[in-house]
Amino acid sequence: MIKEITMISYRFKSSIKKGKHWFSFLFLFFFINFLGFSQLNAMIKDISLKDLVKKSDVIAVVDVLAVKSVGNMSSGVMVIANLVKVDQPLKGGVAVGEKLKIKTRDFEDNADLKKGLKTLLFLKQVGNYYEVVSGIAGTWPVTEDGRLVGYGTGKSISDIEKVIEEESKENTPVPEESSNKDEIVISI
Repeated sequence: MIKEITMISYRFKSSIKKGKHWFSFLFLFFFINFLGFSQLNAMIKDISLKDLVKKSDVIAVVDVLAVKSVGNMSSGVMVIANLVKVDQPLKGGVAVGEKLKIKTRDFEDNADLKKGLKTLLFLKQVGNYYEVVSGIAGTWPVTEDGRLVGYGTGKSISDIEKVIEEESKENTPVPEESSNKDEIVISI
């Protein structure tokens, strides 16, 4: 990769000397954009609805009440405290009207909650607060007419409820059948 960049740099410098500024500019423009887009696509993690449901302790439609910066991590990334009110719980032990604290971070592809908006969230409990599962993929805005958008486009609340039901059936232990033939009863 270093060798390729050095070669491109050499071509760019030599074309400038020969008066081919427009070609060099165009070449450099497309090269930089190619690098930028390839890195952007590598950052986004795709996750299925089934995996979102499995990894979530709580799934709920919430109203975002407050969004506040609370400081920076050592890397310089801003930490944001969010307060939400549960509007429609789908999974987990939360109730309508319950307020939840959610910690997010301000960087690309992370959950970005907006005050005053209704949002469907897939949450993982961490101590006394929650974090959004899979960043932006676990944050589905809800339109005024109740449609899910963002990663939830084309899905409905009933689709999510079906996956939650399937997941709970998979995780429910099946009681073993006992047979009286093999039991040994000892009485004193």
